[in-house]
Amino acid sequence: MYNLLKSIISFNGVPTKPLTMKKIFFTIAAAAITGSVMAGGLVTNTNQSAYYTRFIALHATTGVDAVYYNPAGLTKLSDGFHFSINNQVINQTKTITNDYVLLTDKPSTYEGIVKAPIFPGVYAVYKMGNLAFSAGFNPIGGGGGAEYATGLPSFEMQIAGLVPLLQQQLAPLDAGVVSAGFPDPTFRNVTGYSGDIFFEGSSIYFGYQANISYAINDMVSVAAGARFVSAKNTYKGSISGVEITAVPAAYTGISPYAGSPGDYLRAIAGTTVGASQAATLNATAEGLDAATDIKADVIEEGSGFTPVLSINFTPVEMLNVAVKYEFATKLHLETTVIDGNDAAGMFVNGDTKVADMPAQLSVGASLNPLSKLTVAAGVNYFFDKNNDYDGSLDDEINMIDKNFLEYSVGVEYALNSMFRISAGFNGTSTGVNDAYQGSMRYSLNTTSFAGGLGISLTPMIDVNIGGMYTMYEDGGKSFPNTSIPVLSYNETYDTTTWLIGAGVNLHF
Repeated sequence: MYNLLKSIISFNGVPTKPLTMKKIFFTIAAAAITGSVMAGGLVTNTNQSAYYTRFIALHATTGVDAVYYNPAGLTKLSDGFHFSINNQVINQTKTITNDYVLLTDKPSTYEGIVKAPIFPGVYAVYKMGNLAFSAGFNPIGGGGGAEYATGLPSFEMQIAGLVPLLQQQLAPLDAGVVSAGFPDPTFRNVTGYSGDIFFEGSSIYFGYQANISYAINDMVSVAAGARFVSAKNTYKGSISGVEITAVPAAYTGISPYAGSPGDYLRAIAGTTVGASQAATLNATAEGLDAATDIKADVIEEGSGFTPVLSINFTPVEMLNVAVKYEFATKLHLETTVIDGNDAAGMFVNGDTKVADMPAQLSVGASLNPLSKLTVAAGVNYFFDKNNDYDGSLDDEINMIDKNFLEYSVGVEYALNSMFRISAGFNGTSTGVNDAYQGSMRYSLNTTSFAGGLGISLTPMIDVNIGGMYTMYEDGGKSFPNTSIPVLSYNETYDTTTWLIGAGVNLHF
């Protein structure tokens, strides 16, 4: 980072490279607002019904939400029409601390708020004899909006780096003035920085799924289906109002100084002692103006298909076993830049990028040892190592040591014919290594707990109400700087997520 920033603040010639601040918009957008909002893998949501929010382990369910979880199990429904309408309200807080020595406050804390007030799941099934036809709609990826009111460490570190770099690059000018017999102008005496940094974005990958299920016999049923994925990411952000403070010698006529770094260089160029470097100083000032006033207003959209196969096996009446395999989803997102706000050239109107979703294997079982008791367990295995998340598969292979694993258990007990209580547990084991982790994206192991209530209002109407809370394992990373050890730094990562869900199932 330090050397890249140098490329613009160089008085040996006219600068040609902008600050790397603009690159951050792309990475933060890809990492902070895309991906799973809560349960699931790196980019896939598995919390797809209100029943899930109170039970979790739905891998072998034979209810209406089996449209997503276990399509082959839909043949266990009674003949007729079945509908399920669900919504979840999700809130997530991401907290990052950074102790980079050049930051004004050390360590600094950055907080990102992700909200998804509407997270729907809608399912419909028509069962007729051995056949079941079904359709579903849900946010298979993303689903929320993120806001970073003060940006991220990677934003502020770029601005903070202006202070030592201006000190370093202005020192030779000061030395040249002194060697010519004049008093030291101390233009290099740059002492601080400030700036306004903002980023917000949203990501939603809607899945439209259709399945055909067939019961081969009382024990075995199969299903085949496909999901159409429509993806949309929106990014809005800005880096503006960047200012530095400096205290050059009083005789220069510009002490003390508080303003933009570009204006500071222009002010130096306008002094008698800076006149010899005026052309270079003014050219560098223009580059700094552009690099410290950046706006992004961008939409990325694309679509893809996911084939889905499943099998359901009921060896005895009390046990149901299910296996589902979702193929990888190939996604290419096209960029639309609004009103030319392209983050200083980071986004190009009409460009496309890869944003594939990985293949997934789901295996689970549901057991009814007593008429009032249901116990279930299951695992989801995401094939991350073979997936191209952002068009850099070779790099991602080096950042992912193993595939992502999610495991769940759930228990439900019927208090009477009307009320059922339930609880669930979910854990994840991420497969990324330190090369993947950073303030702009990170993946942590999680532990989730859920609980809630099922209410059978009538034989035709069933209601689910649940809540879920996710705790994240502490994460962190050290960033060494071999060329300038003092600029090494450490970051820690933490996330908390909670949701509530409500849904109604209708049977006709």
